[in-house]
Amino acid sequence: MQDVLTIHIVVEGCDTLKSDRGQINMIRFGGYCDCDCFKGQVLPGGVDTQMYLTGEPGRLSARYMLEGTDADGNPARLFIENNGVFGQDGQCTTRPIIHTDAESLHWLCETPLTGSITGWEKGVVIHFQKTR
Repeated sequence: MQDVLTIHIVVEGCDTLKSDRGQINMIRFGGYCDCDCFKGQVLPGGVDTQMYLTGEPGRLSARYMLEGTDADGNPARLFIENNGVFGQDGQCTTRPIIHTDAESLHWLCETPLTGSITGWEKGVVIHFQKTR
């Protein structure tokens, strides 16, 4: 299945809390999207909070905004809230929620999407696809 959005995340830093209950990481990041429907940069302030608590599956909750252009070159912003759970195999499946100020991209707000994550040398790549 083809990606609707592919976002290259560049990790900029990480703050970690360790306790007897587990570990919480707050990962700061930037990055970019270079897709047919949207091209843009992650604005400062993107953070992915990952929680690994004893006896619970690992969870992530990322929030970030991108600024760029739609397929016609018109200015556009996307806000993404991406929440997921790590499986026992270490893979994470996410359910993104997207908001936009671009009429041409409004379909992203209404289309059920599923996310997956792959690695690359500077961080991770987020792949959003229409939910089957």
